[in-house]
Amino acid sequence: MNVAALRAFYSEQIEAARKDDVLLSLHLKATMMKVSDPIMFGHCVSVYFADALDAHAETLEEIGANVNNGLADVLEKLARLPADKKAEIEADINAVYEVRPDLAMVDSRKGITNLHVPNNVIVDASMPNVVLNCESVMPGSRPLRVGLGKIHSANELASQVILIP
Repeated sequence: MNVAALRAFYSEQIEAARKDDVLLSLHLKATMMKVSDPIMFGHCVSVYFADALDAHAETLEEIGANVNNGLADVLEKLARLPADKKAEIEADINAVYEVRPDLAMVDSRKGITNLHVPNNVIVDASMPNVVLNCESVMPGSRPLRVGLGKIHSANELASQVILIP
């Protein structure tokens, strides 16, 4: 797979979801494809959070943050930093949510999004729920949303699912 094409695709779809005010949701077979899918997942995380991650790339590399393990890995590794630097990076990550489309939630009570951990969202288990109840509970979001789901497979760059509850 061409990484530049994948990243361009993610960027285009993230912008389309933002422009159309639809919920963004990424679905991979991460537990079954332990080599390729976490890498594809990591590219989506890094594209979505590019403003924050690029601004702090050197620091994040120093603490061993790995976007292939999701946003949760980045947030966990921030504990290794002095409180002021940690707060600065967390603020920049939170600012991304203001300019990007809303994300599907895995656990809205804990603020865990679709991009937190690669194997939290498994296409076989997650898509039926998304189809039945395309929902976002990010602050300020409408309870039910039109959704733009991205489904990747080894045989194609992506399939697109538009969901209208």
